[in-house]
Amino acid sequence: PRSTVHNMSKTLRFDDGATQFRQRIVVSILSHKPLLIRNIRADDLENPGLLDYEASFLRLIDQMTNGSKMEINNTGTQIRFNPGVLLGGDIEHQCPDSRSIGWFLEGILPLAPFGKEAFLKGVTDGCCEIDPSADYLKLSTMPLFSQFGIGMDDDEQGP
Repeated sequence: PRSTVHNMSKTLRFDDGATQFRQRIVVSILSHKPLLIRNIRADDLENPGLLDYEASFLRLIDQMTNGSKMEINNTGTQIRFNPGVLLGGDIEHQCPDSRSIGWFLEGILPLAPFGKEAFLKGVTDGCCEIDPSADYLKLSTMPLFSQFGIGMDDDEQGP
């Protein structure tokens, strides 16, 4: 399968499955463009479609937005996503043990300047060989975000 963005319609279309799954969802939200992802592990006869952590990421996105619509086919190999609007407020999400919190944080970081404050629960460093740890993300991204006043309380001063 190949990855393509068809310019003829406003829908972002990808035929190469779960490649860059989180980033595609986030770009759809930020660009306000619908998204179609096909062939998600379509060749895997034993476990086709979305994995548990990808479905959990969609539930997290659903909590962070108002009006998002997701349609997943019966096998989980195709998703249609119509993005909603990011809202303010706090959310709480339980991440599955199959991926660390870092995998989820890494996915939603581009939304940080625009949306809700998320409280994630789950494995913080159990998958570090494949996922960034929560501490690593905190130490690497928070200094950058603070330069833009993101993630600071009202009583904190910027640099």
